[in-house]
Amino acid sequence: MDKKKRKVYTPAEKRRRNRRHNAIVTSIAVVLMLAGIIIIVSDTTFFFDDAGRWIRRNIFGEVFETIPPFPTGSPSKPSDPDDPNNPHVGPQGSLVPRPTFSPDETPLPENVTEEPFIYDYAPECVYFPQYDITCPVDPVGYNWRGEMATVRSPFRAGWLKYSGDPVTGGNVILAGHNRYSGKLGYFSVVKDKLQPGDQVIVKMQNGEYAYYIVESINQYHYQHVPWEVMQHDGESRLTLITCLGDFSSSAGTSMHRVVAVCRPYTGE
Repeated sequence: MDKKKRKVYTPAEKRRRNRRHNAIVTSIAVVLMLAGIIIIVSDTTFFFDDAGRWIRRNIFGEVFETIPPFPTGSPSKPSDPDDPNNPHVGPQGSLVPRPTFSPDETPLPENVTEEPFIYDYAPECVYFPQYDITCPVDPVGYNWRGEMATVRSPFRAGWLKYSGDPVTGGNVILAGHNRYSGKLGYFSVVKDKLQPGDQVIVKMQNGEYAYYIVESINQYHYQHVPWEVMQHDGESRLTLITCLGDFSSSAGTSMHRVVAVCRPYTGE
């Protein structure tokens, strides 16, 4: 029985084969390296989001929100909700009354059928002027666990529509993602950059603005967030919330929260 003879390559043929093999390995390594760079850049910066905005603005002519100037003196107050000469649109649909909870209670409001939410004083956009961040805001309610629902985007925030608003008062509660689906979220600014004394501007659905100054920033375990953070009423303030740390599959959330409390800017 004849045995197959193993082909013997000449030195020149071996060099050609090695070059092809090395070229393939090098190409794969370059692709993996580029993919890693893209993931790191996407995970730690807003480069791709900013690039997309630039393309849509300069090539397709799309118009984006611009950050309004912060007042240098006493800001003009938003319209008086009781002014008969300046009627406003109230909340549409059936909303749950703002419940009052004790610190030991777990809020479990009844389910509400979601309808298009129209309310003059609902936050529509939040600006962080020092960091050139403009974050759209959507109204949200509660999830099935009785917790504040979240938006499904790293580049938007949620306003708890049962909380306060910039005109009628109370605690205006906004929450956004630090990271979402592997992307850095706009509300990472709350965790990484925001400092006491920084400016925050809220645009309402009626086109008016409310101005705030960051008063305090604190971190809490998600099970030990003070009751006042989610309290709807009380003195006028803006509360910004984002997550801190890795996602816990067992808890279904990140283990810590970063909470920034902002006071209305009075020009003083």
